[in-house]
Amino acid sequence: MNIHLIRTEGFPEEQFQELLAFLRQQSGILQFVGGKIVTLNPDFTYHIFLEEKDYSQQFQPRMQKTSAYRSESSNFQESYTKPDFPLRQRTYNWETFFQTCKAYREFNQIPEKDFIFLLTDRNNTENWFGGINQQMNNFFVHTADWPLFFRMLNKPIYPIAYEIMAWILRSMMYPSRETIYAHVHKEPLGCINDFCQDKKQIILKMRTGDICDDCMDQIINNDVSPPLLRQIQSILNEVRQHILFSRNRNVYLTSSRLLIDLSKRTLHFPEYAQGKVKLNPKELALYLLFLEQNEGLALNQVVDFKAELLEKYMHLSGQNNHERMQATIELLADYRENELNITLSRIRKKIKDLIGREFAEKYTIELLANNKHGISIDREFVEIIEESFQV
Repeated sequence: MNIHLIRTEGFPEEQFQELLAFLRQQSGILQFVGGKIVTLNPDFTYHIFLEEKDYSQQFQPRMQKTSAYRSESSNFQESYTKPDFPLRQRTYNWETFFQTCKAYREFNQIPEKDFIFLLTDRNNTENWFGGINQQMNNFFVHTADWPLFFRMLNKPIYPIAYEIMAWILRSMMYPSRETIYAHVHKEPLGCINDFCQDKKQIILKMRTGDICDDCMDQIINNDVSPPLLRQIQSILNEVRQHILFSRNRNVYLTSSRLLIDLSKRTLHFPEYAQGKVKLNPKELALYLLFLEQNEGLALNQVVDFKAELLEKYMHLSGQNNHERMQATIELLADYRENELNITLSRIRKKIKDLIGREFAEKYTIELLANNKHGISIDREFVEIIEESFQV
C-alpha cells in the first residue's frame, strides 16, 4: 500500500526528508512515497489573538482545547520562537485540505486506493491534530506547535509520524469517518484512539504507544492484516522511545558509547538514537584526527598533520588518484582557506541532527577551555571497528 506524503511550504524540506527516512526504517506493507510542495486554495479566515492568554485557549468553540502556551522560551528548542502579540493566524477548513489532496491525486494520477497525507503548519477550524475525508483516503496532519506538548523533544517528526500511523490504523479499523468519531475514547486511556479533548492529553498516548483491548478487538474483527499491524506498531514503538527519551534527556545517561564503523563510515550513539551519522571520507578523516588528539588542536595546526590526514583519507575513500586526494587534503588543512570550517560545520550539523544539540557538544569538534579545538568525550566511550585504526 502506497502512502503519499505531501506538504505545504511551512513544513521544512529537511524535516520532511527526515520524516520519510524515519517512516521507511520499518519495512513492510506500507510504502511511503515522498511528494511535492502544494499550495492551498486561498480560502481562509484570520483568527486574531490580542494577548498571550488568548493563545492558551485557541478556538474555544471546538471540542479540542490546546494546551496553555508556555512563556518560558528557554525551555523550547531554538527552532521554536515565541510569537508576538497581537497574533494573526490563517485558519483553513478541512475541505480545503482535502481538496488539495484530491487535486494532487488527479494531477499525478494516483490510484484511489492509495493514501495521501497533507502535512501542513496551517491551522484548521476544528483545531485537530489531524483529520480524514469521507472517502477515507485523504488525510491531513498538523505539523506546528509540537513544542507546546513536548518541550524537550529533539525533533517534531516523531509526533507527526505517530499521527500518520494512527490515522492509517483507524482507517483500517472502521468503515467510515463517522464510525471513527463514534468510537474514540472521550476519557483518555493511553490508547491510540484517545480523543484528547484537552490537547495536552496527547502526551499520555504517545508515551504509552498502546492499543487498548477494545480497540485490539476491533482490529481483529475487521481483519486488519497482521503484517500491517506489526509495521504500524514497530513505528509507534520507535516514536514512544523517542518521546520517553526526550522527557528524561536532562537526567538520562551522561554519555553514550560512540561506535565508529570505518567500513561504512558511520558514527553510532546507541544509547541516544537508533540512527547513524554518515560521514564522507574527508569528514571522517578529519574527525579521526581530532579524536586522536586528547588535548585538541589549534585549527592552524591542522596543516602539521597533513600526512596523517592523507593516510586516513586514502584508506577511507579507497581511491587510487593520489594527486587528487592530496589536493583535497592540502585545501582542507590550509587554515587560510574556508574548507576546514565548512567541513567542521557539516560534521557538527550531522551529529546534532541525530542526537540533539545538548548531547552533540560532547561528540563534535568544538573550542575547548584551552583555546584549542577538540572532541571532549571520554575516550573510554569510543570504539572504532577496524584494527588498523586505533585511537
